[in-house]
Amino acid sequence: MEIKKSAKVGQAIERLMKSEELNGSQLAMDLNVSRQHGSHMKTGRRNMPQDIAQESIRTYDNPEYITDIMFEFSSGYTPPVFRGKNLERHRLAIEQMTICEMEEAIRTMRAVCLVKPPQQLDKTERENVGNLIDEILDARTFIDNLLIQLQSEYKISIKKRIAACIPRWKARGWLG
Repeated sequence: MEIKKSAKVGQAIERLMKSEELNGSQLAMDLNVSRQHGSHMKTGRRNMPQDIAQESIRTYDNPEYITDIMFEFSSGYTPPVFRGKNLERHRLAIEQMTICEMEEAIRTMRAVCLVKPPQQLDKTERENVGNLIDEILDARTFIDNLLIQLQSEYKISIKKRIAACIPRWKARGWLG
């Protein structure tokens, strides 16, 4: 995966400023840029450089903003924030969709055999693996969107929870 050197993030900045109740001067000060530079990034006249994106992620513990920034800078490798008209953005609706997508991913995982070496798969088996990847991505994206909603509503920081989990993950040998 390649991380872009810069990206258009105007809508993300606009949403961040609204949710954090920031004005242009405060944003510029937080990111150590001129007010004009901040304004140009917000309006899309200027891309956000990678170093400013990193600083903004350190500065703002706003999961929706961080997810937007990660999605843009990763060229879509990380999941997006779901904002479509066919999804109720309430924790219970997102929770239910997450459960449904996780169950579908598990059903697909049980139906697809990954024992065979990849180079030995026929066309149908490769398509089944592709479908499994799609189902896992659906579940992963809903999980991330549920985490965003939980932090937003319950004010429990995902960053802090991950930091607290790292020693446990290391103790289990999951991290090196």
